[in-house]
Amino acid sequence: MKKTALFMALLLILSALASCADGGAGEDETSGTASAEGSASVTPAETEPEPEETRPRHKVPDSDFAGATFTAAYPAWAGYVYYFFADEQTGDSMNDAIFERKLRVEDALNVTIGQEDVGYIAEVVDAVKRSVQAGDDAYQMGLFHCIQGIAEMATGSYLFNLDELPNIDLSASWWNQTMTDMLRLGEKTYYGVNDYMIPGPYCIYFNKDMVNRYQMDNPYGLVYEGEWTLDRMLTLAEAVTEDRNGDGAFDSDDTAGMIANDASCYTSFVTGCGQYMTSRDGDGHVVLDMNTERMISIVEKLYGAVNTPGVVQIPGAQGGVEMFSQGNILFDLGSIAGAVHFRDTEFDLGILPYPKFDAAQENYISLDWGGLMGVPASIADPDMVGAVIELLAYESADTVIPAYYDVLLAGKLARDTDTVAMMDLLFDTVAYEIGGNYFGFSSGFNALFYTLGNEVVNNKNADFSSFYAKNEKAAASTIKTFYKSLNKAESAP
Repeated sequence: MKKTALFMALLLILSALASCADGGAGEDETSGTASAEGSASVTPAETEPEPEETRPRHKVPDSDFAGATFTAAYPAWAGYVYYFFADEQTGDSMNDAIFERKLRVEDALNVTIGQEDVGYIAEVVDAVKRSVQAGDDAYQMGLFHCIQGIAEMATGSYLFNLDELPNIDLSASWWNQTMTDMLRLGEKTYYGVNDYMIPGPYCIYFNKDMVNRYQMDNPYGLVYEGEWTLDRMLTLAEAVTEDRNGDGAFDSDDTAGMIANDASCYTSFVTGCGQYMTSRDGDGHVVLDMNTERMISIVEKLYGAVNTPGVVQIPGAQGGVEMFSQGNILFDLGSIAGAVHFRDTEFDLGILPYPKFDAAQENYISLDWGGLMGVPASIADPDMVGAVIELLAYESADTVIPAYYDVLLAGKLARDTDTVAMMDLLFDTVAYEIGGNYFGFSSGFNALFYTLGNEVVNNKNADFSSFYAKNEKAAASTIKTFYKSLNKAESAP
Protein backbone atom coordinates (compact mmCIF):
# COMPACT_ATOMS: atom_id res chain seq x y z
CA MET A 1 0.00 0.00 0.00
CA LYS A 2 1.29 3.47 -0.82
CA LYS A 3 2.49 5.67 2.00
CA THR A 4 0.84 9.11 1.88
CA ALA A 5 1.29 12.55 3.33
CA LEU A 6 -1.10 11.86 6.18
CA PHE A 7 1.43 9.65 7.88
CA MET A 8 4.78 10.78 6.49
CA ALA A 9 5.43 12.77 9.63
CA LEU A 10 4.48 9.78 11.72
CA LEU A 11 7.05 7.67 9.94
CA LEU A 12 9.62 9.92 11.55
CA ILE A 13 7.99 10.17 14.97
CA LEU A 14 6.24 6.85 15.54
CA SER A 15 8.08 4.61 13.05
CA ALA A 16 6.53 2.92 10.07
CA LEU A 17 2.98 4.24 10.38
CA ALA A 18 1.27 3.94 7.03
CA SER A 19 -1.69 5.93 5.78
CA CYS A 20 -4.93 4.75 4.25
CA ALA A 21 -5.38 8.13 2.63
CA ASP A 22 -4.01 7.30 -0.84
CA GLY A 23 -6.38 4.56 -1.86
CA GLY A 24 -5.56 0.94 -1.13
CA ALA A 25 -9.12 -0.32 -0.83
CA GLY A 26 -10.09 -3.85 -1.57
CA GLU A 27 -13.39 -5.56 -2.23
CA ASP A 28 -14.77 -7.24 0.84
CA GLU A 29 -15.40 -10.91 0.21
CA THR A 30 -18.87 -10.88 1.70
CA SER A 31 -20.65 -7.74 0.57
CA GLY A 32 -18.68 -6.41 -2.38
CA THR A 33 -18.46 -3.03 -0.65
CA ALA A 34 -15.08 -1.37 -0.97
CA SER A 35 -13.15 -1.23 2.29
CA ALA A 36 -9.78 0.09 3.31
CA GLU A 37 -6.83 -2.21 2.77
CA GLY A 38 -5.76 -4.25 5.76
CA SER A 39 -3.40 -7.08 6.45
CA ALA A 40 -3.88 -10.42 8.12
CA SER A 41 -0.16 -10.63 8.86
CA VAL A 42 0.74 -7.56 10.85
CA THR A 43 4.29 -7.02 12.03
CA PRO A 44 5.45 -4.80 14.88
CA ALA A 45 6.62 -1.31 13.95
CA GLU A 46 10.33 -0.59 13.78
CA THR A 47 11.78 1.34 16.68
CA GLU A 48 14.49 3.26 14.81
CA PRO A 49 13.22 6.47 13.17
CA GLU A 50 13.97 7.11 9.52
CA PRO A 51 16.14 10.08 8.54
CA GLU A 52 14.22 13.33 8.77
CA GLU A 53 12.66 14.56 5.53
CA THR A 54 11.03 17.86 4.73
CA ARG A 55 8.15 18.04 2.27
CA PRO A 56 8.19 20.90 -0.22
CA ARG A 57 5.65 23.62 0.47
CA HIS A 58 2.40 23.04 -1.37
CA LYS A 59 1.28 25.92 -3.57
CA VAL A 60 -2.11 26.72 -5.04
CA PRO A 61 -2.51 28.84 -8.20
CA ASP A 62 -4.15 31.75 -6.37
CA SER A 63 -2.35 32.57 -3.14
CA ASP A 64 -3.57 36.00 -2.02
CA PHE A 65 -7.20 36.40 -1.05
CA ALA A 66 -6.89 39.87 0.47
CA GLY A 67 -7.85 39.00 4.03
CA ALA A 68 -10.97 36.98 3.16
CA THR A 69 -12.73 35.14 5.98
CA PHE A 70 -13.12 31.36 6.00
CA THR A 71 -15.54 30.03 8.65
CA ALA A 72 -16.29 26.41 9.50
CA ALA A 73 -19.62 25.46 11.06
CA TYR A 74 -19.30 22.49 13.41
CA PRO A 75 -21.28 20.63 16.07
CA ALA A 76 -20.20 20.25 19.70
CA TRP A 77 -19.56 16.56 19.10
CA ALA A 78 -16.65 14.15 19.55
CA GLY A 79 -13.32 15.14 18.01
CA TYR A 80 -14.54 18.48 16.68
CA VAL A 81 -14.52 19.78 20.23
CA TYR A 82 -10.92 18.83 21.00
CA TYR A 83 -8.92 18.18 17.84
CA PHE A 84 -9.85 20.69 15.13
CA PHE A 85 -9.62 24.30 16.31
CA ALA A 86 -7.31 26.59 18.28
CA ASP A 87 -7.33 30.39 18.50
CA GLU A 88 -4.11 30.85 20.46
CA GLN A 89 -1.05 29.03 21.73
CA THR A 90 -1.49 27.46 25.16
CA GLY A 91 1.53 25.18 25.52
CA ASP A 92 -0.59 22.08 24.91
CA SER A 93 1.01 20.15 22.05
CA MET A 94 -2.25 19.34 20.25
CA ASN A 95 -3.67 22.85 20.60
CA ASP A 96 -0.43 24.43 19.43
CA ALA A 97 -0.17 22.10 16.43
CA ILE A 98 -3.70 23.05 15.37
CA PHE A 99 -2.84 26.72 15.85
CA GLU A 100 0.35 26.34 13.81
CA ARG A 101 -1.60 24.72 10.96
CA LYS A 102 -4.04 27.61 11.01
CA LEU A 103 -1.24 30.20 10.89
CA ARG A 104 0.51 28.44 8.02
CA VAL A 105 -2.63 28.46 5.89
CA GLU A 106 -3.58 32.02 6.84
CA ASP A 107 -0.09 33.30 6.01
CA ALA A 108 0.12 31.37 2.72
CA LEU A 109 -3.25 32.58 1.43
CA ASN A 110 -3.81 35.89 3.24
CA VAL A 111 -7.06 34.73 4.83
CA THR A 112 -8.56 34.63 8.31
CA ILE A 113 -9.78 31.21 9.45
CA GLY A 114 -12.46 30.93 12.12
CA GLN A 115 -15.13 28.54 13.33
CA GLU A 116 -18.59 28.58 14.85
CA ASP A 117 -20.03 26.05 17.24
CA VAL A 118 -23.64 25.94 16.05
CA GLY A 119 -24.96 23.39 18.55
CA TYR A 120 -25.22 19.63 18.47
CA ILE A 121 -25.25 17.25 15.50
CA ALA A 122 -28.66 18.24 14.09
CA GLU A 123 -28.04 21.96 14.56
CA VAL A 124 -25.06 22.04 12.19
CA VAL A 125 -27.26 20.61 9.44
CA ASP A 126 -29.91 23.27 10.09
CA ALA A 127 -27.34 26.07 10.26
CA VAL A 128 -25.82 25.20 6.89
CA LYS A 129 -29.27 24.76 5.33
CA ARG A 130 -30.38 28.19 6.53
CA SER A 131 -27.21 29.78 5.19
CA VAL A 132 -27.66 28.21 1.77
CA GLN A 133 -31.34 29.09 1.63
CA ALA A 134 -30.54 32.69 2.52
CA GLY A 135 -27.56 32.81 0.17
CA ASP A 136 -25.58 34.64 2.85
CA ASP A 137 -22.24 32.79 2.54
CA ALA A 138 -22.00 32.58 6.33
CA TYR A 139 -19.99 29.36 6.25
CA GLN A 140 -17.37 28.09 3.84
CA MET A 141 -17.14 24.59 5.29
CA GLY A 142 -19.56 22.35 7.16
CA LEU A 143 -18.28 19.65 9.52
CA PHE A 144 -20.98 17.06 10.03
CA HIS A 145 -21.72 14.06 12.19
CA CYS A 146 -21.00 10.73 10.49
CA ILE A 147 -24.74 9.96 10.10
CA GLN A 148 -26.96 12.92 11.03
CA GLY A 149 -28.21 14.76 7.95
CA ILE A 150 -25.78 13.18 5.48
CA ALA A 151 -28.48 12.08 3.02
CA GLU A 152 -30.57 15.19 3.56
CA MET A 153 -27.74 17.58 2.71
CA ALA A 154 -26.98 15.71 -0.52
CA THR A 155 -30.54 15.35 -1.81
CA GLY A 156 -31.47 18.90 -0.82
CA SER A 157 -28.77 20.48 -3.03
CA TYR A 158 -27.20 22.16 0.00
CA LEU A 159 -23.62 21.16 -0.81
CA PHE A 160 -21.13 22.25 -3.45
CA ASN A 161 -19.90 19.61 -5.90
CA LEU A 162 -16.28 19.03 -4.85
CA ASP A 163 -15.46 17.79 -8.35
CA GLU A 164 -15.88 21.40 -9.48
CA LEU A 165 -14.25 23.15 -6.51
CA PRO A 166 -11.13 25.04 -7.72
CA ASN A 167 -7.70 24.65 -6.16
CA ILE A 168 -8.19 21.15 -4.73
CA ASP A 169 -6.62 18.01 -6.11
CA LEU A 170 -8.66 14.99 -5.09
CA SER A 171 -5.94 12.72 -6.50
CA ALA A 172 -3.27 14.15 -4.18
CA SER A 173 -1.90 11.96 -1.40
CA TRP A 174 -3.51 14.13 1.31
CA TRP A 175 -6.94 13.31 -0.13
CA ASN A 176 -8.39 9.84 0.36
CA GLN A 177 -9.78 9.24 -3.11
CA THR A 178 -11.02 5.76 -2.25
CA MET A 179 -13.14 6.96 0.64
CA THR A 180 -14.37 9.98 -1.29
CA ASP A 181 -15.47 7.70 -4.13
CA MET A 182 -17.29 5.46 -1.66
CA LEU A 183 -19.25 8.42 -0.34
CA ARG A 184 -20.32 9.44 -3.87
CA LEU A 185 -23.74 7.86 -4.46
CA GLY A 186 -24.78 9.94 -7.46
CA GLU A 187 -23.07 11.98 -10.16
CA LYS A 188 -21.56 14.58 -7.83
CA THR A 189 -19.16 14.54 -4.88
CA TYR A 190 -20.65 16.14 -1.78
CA TYR A 191 -18.34 14.82 0.94
CA GLY A 192 -14.58 14.74 0.98
CA VAL A 193 -12.09 12.83 3.09
CA ASN A 194 -8.62 14.24 3.56
CA ASP A 195 -5.91 14.58 6.18
CA TYR A 196 -7.76 17.43 7.88
CA MET A 197 -10.55 15.04 8.83
CA ILE A 198 -9.02 12.98 11.64
CA PRO A 199 -10.48 9.45 11.44
CA GLY A 200 -12.44 8.12 14.40
CA PRO A 201 -12.32 4.32 14.26
CA TYR A 202 -13.56 2.35 17.24
CA CYS A 203 -11.07 0.01 18.82
CA ILE A 204 -10.82 -2.46 21.70
CA TYR A 205 -8.87 -1.56 24.83
CA PHE A 206 -7.67 -4.40 27.00
CA ASN A 207 -6.26 -4.83 30.47
CA LYS A 208 -2.72 -6.17 30.05
CA ASP A 209 -2.47 -7.05 33.74
CA MET A 210 -5.49 -9.35 33.47
CA VAL A 211 -3.98 -11.09 30.44
CA ASN A 212 -0.85 -11.83 32.47
CA ARG A 213 -2.74 -12.74 35.62
CA TYR A 214 -4.91 -15.30 33.83
CA GLN A 215 -1.97 -16.52 31.70
CA MET A 216 -3.95 -15.94 28.54
CA ASP A 217 -2.86 -15.84 24.90
CA ASN A 218 -1.29 -12.46 24.13
CA PRO A 219 -3.85 -10.60 21.99
CA TYR A 220 -1.04 -8.83 20.13
CA GLY A 221 0.37 -12.17 19.07
CA LEU A 222 -3.05 -13.24 17.84
CA VAL A 223 -3.29 -10.09 15.72
CA TYR A 224 0.16 -10.59 14.22
CA GLU A 225 -0.66 -14.22 13.38
CA GLY A 226 -4.01 -13.34 11.80
CA GLU A 227 -5.80 -15.28 14.55
CA TRP A 228 -7.53 -12.36 16.29
CA THR A 229 -11.06 -13.53 15.52
CA LEU A 230 -14.49 -13.03 17.06
CA ASP A 231 -14.43 -16.53 18.53
CA ARG A 232 -11.01 -16.03 20.14
CA MET A 233 -12.03 -12.70 21.65
CA LEU A 234 -15.27 -14.07 23.10
CA THR A 235 -13.41 -17.10 24.47
CA LEU A 236 -10.96 -14.84 26.29
CA ALA A 237 -13.81 -12.70 27.60
CA GLU A 238 -15.59 -15.73 29.02
CA ALA A 239 -12.39 -17.14 30.53
CA VAL A 240 -11.97 -14.20 32.93
CA THR A 241 -15.63 -13.88 33.94
CA GLU A 242 -16.02 -14.63 37.62
CA ASP A 243 -18.64 -13.95 40.30
CA ARG A 244 -15.95 -13.17 42.86
CA ASN A 245 -18.24 -12.22 45.74
CA GLY A 246 -20.56 -15.17 45.10
CA ASP A 247 -23.78 -13.18 45.25
CA GLY A 248 -25.10 -14.54 41.95
CA ALA A 249 -25.09 -11.13 40.25
CA PHE A 250 -22.39 -9.43 38.22
CA ASP A 251 -21.44 -5.93 39.28
CA SER A 252 -18.31 -3.83 39.77
CA ASP A 253 -17.03 -6.22 42.46
CA ASP A 254 -16.82 -9.09 39.98
CA THR A 255 -14.73 -9.82 36.89
CA ALA A 256 -16.33 -9.44 33.45
CA GLY A 257 -15.26 -10.05 29.87
CA MET A 258 -16.23 -6.88 28.03
CA ILE A 259 -18.08 -3.60 28.32
CA ALA A 260 -19.09 -0.75 26.01
CA ASN A 261 -20.30 2.76 26.64
CA ASP A 262 -22.78 2.79 23.77
CA ALA A 263 -24.73 0.44 21.53
CA SER A 264 -22.86 1.81 18.51
CA CYS A 265 -19.67 0.13 19.75
CA TYR A 266 -21.12 -3.28 18.95
CA THR A 267 -21.87 -2.25 15.35
CA SER A 268 -18.13 -2.25 14.66
CA PHE A 269 -18.10 -6.02 15.21
CA VAL A 270 -20.23 -6.37 12.08
CA THR A 271 -17.89 -4.39 9.84
CA GLY A 272 -14.84 -5.89 11.51
CA CYS A 273 -16.13 -9.32 10.56
CA GLY A 274 -16.35 -8.29 6.91
CA GLN A 275 -20.12 -7.87 6.86
CA TYR A 276 -21.71 -4.70 5.49
CA MET A 277 -25.32 -3.59 5.48
CA THR A 278 -25.15 -2.71 1.80
CA SER A 279 -23.36 -3.46 -1.42
CA ARG A 280 -23.57 -1.96 -4.93
CA ASP A 281 -25.64 -3.32 -7.78
CA GLY A 282 -24.63 -3.31 -11.44
CA ASP A 283 -25.57 0.36 -11.74
CA GLY A 284 -23.51 1.31 -8.72
CA HIS A 285 -26.56 1.92 -6.55
CA VAL A 286 -26.56 0.99 -2.88
CA VAL A 287 -28.71 -2.05 -2.10
CA LEU A 288 -29.39 -4.00 1.08
CA ASP A 289 -26.99 -6.90 1.57
CA MET A 290 -27.16 -7.78 5.25
CA ASN A 291 -29.36 -10.87 5.39
CA THR A 292 -26.50 -13.34 5.08
CA GLU A 293 -25.28 -16.48 6.79
CA ARG A 294 -22.31 -14.51 8.09
CA MET A 295 -24.53 -11.92 9.75
CA ILE A 296 -26.66 -14.63 11.32
CA SER A 297 -23.50 -16.27 12.66
CA ILE A 298 -22.19 -12.96 14.08
CA VAL A 299 -25.50 -12.44 15.88
CA GLU A 300 -25.48 -15.98 17.30
CA LYS A 301 -21.87 -15.73 18.48
CA LEU A 302 -22.43 -12.44 20.32
CA TYR A 303 -25.74 -13.66 21.71
CA GLY A 304 -23.93 -16.67 23.18
CA ALA A 305 -21.63 -14.29 25.05
CA VAL A 306 -24.48 -12.01 26.14
CA ASN A 307 -26.44 -15.00 27.38
CA THR A 308 -23.50 -16.21 29.50
CA PRO A 309 -23.77 -14.31 32.81
CA GLY A 310 -21.12 -11.64 33.27
CA VAL A 311 -19.32 -11.94 29.94
CA VAL A 312 -20.91 -8.79 28.51
CA GLN A 313 -21.30 -6.15 31.20
CA ILE A 314 -23.96 -3.46 30.81
CA PRO A 315 -22.50 -0.19 32.12
CA GLY A 316 -25.61 1.26 33.74
CA ALA A 317 -25.21 4.48 35.71
CA GLN A 318 -21.46 4.14 36.17
CA GLY A 319 -20.54 4.18 32.51
CA GLY A 320 -18.25 1.82 30.63
CA VAL A 321 -15.10 3.91 30.97
CA GLU A 322 -15.48 4.15 34.74
CA MET A 323 -16.15 0.45 35.23
CA PHE A 324 -13.31 -0.62 32.92
CA SER A 325 -10.93 1.74 34.73
CA GLN A 326 -11.57 -0.13 37.99
CA GLY A 327 -9.51 -3.00 36.57
CA ASN A 328 -12.01 -5.89 36.65
CA ILE A 329 -12.99 -6.01 32.97
CA LEU A 330 -10.82 -7.46 30.22
CA PHE A 331 -12.06 -5.57 27.15
CA ASP A 332 -13.55 -2.11 26.66
CA LEU A 333 -15.13 -1.16 23.32
CA GLY A 334 -14.71 2.50 22.44
CA SER A 335 -13.32 5.23 20.23
CA ILE A 336 -9.60 5.52 19.63
CA ALA A 337 -9.84 9.14 20.79
CA GLY A 338 -11.05 7.82 24.15
CA ALA A 339 -7.52 6.74 25.08
CA VAL A 340 -7.13 10.03 26.95
CA HIS A 341 -9.74 8.86 29.49
CA PHE A 342 -7.49 6.06 30.74
CA ARG A 343 -4.43 8.03 31.79
CA ASP A 344 -5.07 7.44 35.48
CA THR A 345 -5.77 3.71 35.41
CA GLU A 346 -3.64 1.59 37.73
CA PHE A 347 -3.14 -1.18 35.17
CA ASP A 348 -1.27 -1.33 31.86
CA LEU A 349 -3.47 -0.67 28.85
CA GLY A 350 -3.39 -2.28 25.41
CA ILE A 351 -5.23 -1.47 22.19
CA LEU A 352 -6.54 -3.77 19.46
CA PRO A 353 -8.54 -3.66 16.24
CA TYR A 354 -11.95 -5.28 16.16
CA PRO A 355 -11.58 -8.99 15.42
CA LYS A 356 -12.06 -10.71 12.10
CA PHE A 357 -14.90 -13.18 11.54
CA ASP A 358 -12.44 -16.05 11.20
CA ALA A 359 -8.81 -16.68 10.28
CA ALA A 360 -9.76 -17.09 6.61
CA GLN A 361 -10.86 -13.44 6.42
CA GLU A 362 -7.98 -11.62 4.76
CA ASN A 363 -8.21 -8.17 6.37
CA TYR A 364 -8.87 -6.52 9.68
CA ILE A 365 -11.43 -3.74 9.14
CA SER A 366 -11.89 -0.68 11.36
CA LEU A 367 -15.22 1.14 11.01
CA ASP A 368 -14.78 4.91 10.98
CA TRP A 369 -17.12 6.92 13.21
CA GLY A 370 -15.44 10.24 12.45
CA GLY A 371 -17.30 13.15 10.90
CA LEU A 372 -17.66 14.16 7.26
CA MET A 373 -16.80 17.43 5.56
CA GLY A 374 -18.88 19.31 3.00
CA VAL A 375 -18.90 22.76 1.41
CA PRO A 376 -22.12 24.84 1.45
CA ALA A 377 -23.56 25.37 -2.03
CA SER A 378 -23.86 29.14 -1.50
CA ILE A 379 -20.16 29.97 -1.14
CA ALA A 380 -19.30 33.27 -2.86
CA ASP A 381 -15.61 32.58 -3.58
CA PRO A 382 -14.99 28.96 -4.61
CA ASP A 383 -11.34 29.72 -5.41
CA MET A 384 -10.64 30.85 -1.85
CA VAL A 385 -12.62 28.01 -0.28
CA GLY A 386 -10.86 25.36 -2.34
CA ALA A 387 -7.43 26.82 -1.59
CA VAL A 388 -8.03 26.91 2.17
CA ILE A 389 -9.41 23.37 2.31
CA GLU A 390 -6.53 22.08 0.20
CA LEU A 391 -3.87 23.62 2.43
CA LEU A 392 -5.63 22.64 5.68
CA ALA A 393 -5.43 19.04 4.49
CA TYR A 394 -1.84 19.33 3.30
CA GLU A 395 -0.54 21.01 6.45
CA SER A 396 -2.18 18.48 8.77
CA ALA A 397 0.45 15.81 8.09
CA ASP A 398 3.27 18.00 9.41
CA THR A 399 1.44 19.48 12.38
CA VAL A 400 -1.80 18.04 13.72
CA ILE A 401 -1.47 14.33 12.92
CA PRO A 402 1.84 13.85 14.80
CA ALA A 403 0.45 15.79 17.78
CA TYR A 404 -2.73 13.70 17.71
CA TYR A 405 -0.70 10.53 18.03
CA ASP A 406 1.28 12.06 20.86
CA VAL A 407 -2.01 12.70 22.68
CA LEU A 408 -3.21 9.15 22.14
CA LEU A 409 0.09 7.60 23.16
CA ALA A 410 0.39 9.59 26.37
CA GLY A 411 -0.27 8.02 29.75
CA LYS A 412 -1.20 4.37 30.08
CA LEU A 413 -1.26 3.64 26.34
CA ALA A 414 2.46 2.96 26.12
CA ARG A 415 4.64 4.09 23.23
CA ASP A 416 6.01 0.63 22.42
CA THR A 417 6.34 -1.36 19.21
CA ASP A 418 3.12 -3.34 19.78
CA THR A 419 1.01 -0.25 20.46
CA VAL A 420 2.44 1.60 17.48
CA ALA A 421 1.77 -1.41 15.27
CA MET A 422 -1.85 -1.55 16.47
CA MET A 423 -2.31 2.18 15.83
CA ASP A 424 -0.81 1.64 12.41
CA LEU A 425 -3.26 -1.17 11.75
CA LEU A 426 -6.31 0.75 12.97
CA PHE A 427 -5.67 3.72 10.71
CA ASP A 428 -4.50 1.57 7.81
CA THR A 429 -7.77 -0.39 7.74
CA VAL A 430 -10.33 2.40 8.20
CA ALA A 431 -13.54 1.78 6.27
CA TYR A 432 -17.00 3.32 5.98
CA GLU A 433 -20.39 1.68 6.29
CA ILE A 434 -22.14 3.67 3.55
CA GLY A 435 -25.58 2.38 4.51
CA GLY A 436 -24.97 3.59 8.04
CA ASN A 437 -23.56 6.97 6.97
CA TYR A 438 -26.47 7.86 4.73
CA PHE A 439 -29.37 6.00 6.32
CA GLY A 440 -28.31 5.01 9.84
CA PHE A 441 -30.87 7.24 11.56
CA SER A 442 -33.72 6.41 9.14
CA SER A 443 -36.67 4.15 9.88
CA GLY A 444 -35.88 0.46 9.46
CA PHE A 445 -32.28 1.16 8.62
CA ASN A 446 -31.62 2.44 12.12
CA ALA A 447 -32.87 -0.80 13.61
CA LEU A 448 -30.68 -2.89 11.30
CA PHE A 449 -27.61 -0.71 11.75
CA TYR A 450 -27.76 -1.12 15.53
CA THR A 451 -28.75 -4.79 15.47
CA LEU A 452 -25.97 -6.01 17.76
CA GLY A 453 -26.11 -3.26 20.38
CA ASN A 454 -29.87 -2.85 20.65
CA GLU A 455 -31.42 -6.13 19.58
CA VAL A 456 -28.78 -8.67 20.65
CA VAL A 457 -27.15 -7.06 23.72
CA ASN A 458 -30.02 -4.99 25.13
CA ASN A 459 -33.01 -7.10 24.03
CA LYS A 460 -31.21 -10.47 24.02
CA ASN A 461 -32.73 -11.53 20.72
CA ALA A 462 -30.82 -13.97 18.50
CA ASP A 463 -33.46 -14.35 15.76
CA PHE A 464 -31.88 -12.11 13.16
CA SER A 465 -33.84 -13.49 10.19
CA SER A 466 -37.18 -12.49 11.71
CA PHE A 467 -35.80 -9.17 12.90
CA TYR A 468 -34.45 -8.42 9.42
CA ALA A 469 -37.73 -9.37 7.74
CA LYS A 470 -39.59 -6.95 10.02
CA ASN A 471 -37.34 -4.04 9.04
CA GLU A 472 -36.38 -4.85 5.44
CA LYS A 473 -39.27 -3.05 3.74
CA ALA A 474 -38.71 0.23 5.58
CA ALA A 475 -34.96 0.10 4.98
CA ALA A 476 -35.36 -0.63 1.26
CA SER A 477 -37.94 2.15 0.97
CA THR A 478 -35.47 4.58 2.54
CA ILE A 479 -32.89 3.78 -0.14
CA LYS A 480 -35.44 4.06 -2.95
CA THR A 481 -36.68 7.43 -1.71
CA PHE A 482 -33.11 8.70 -1.36
CA TYR A 483 -32.19 7.89 -4.97
CA LYS A 484 -35.40 9.38 -6.27
CA SER A 485 -34.64 12.63 -4.44
CA LEU A 486 -30.96 12.59 -5.43
CA ASN A 487 -31.72 12.05 -9.12
CA LYS A 488 -34.22 14.92 -9.03
CA ALA A 489 -31.72 17.23 -7.34
CA GLU A 490 -28.84 16.37 -9.68
CA SER A 491 -30.92 16.71 -12.83
CA ALA A 492 -32.23 20.16 -11.86
CA PRO A 493 -30.77 23.05 -13.91
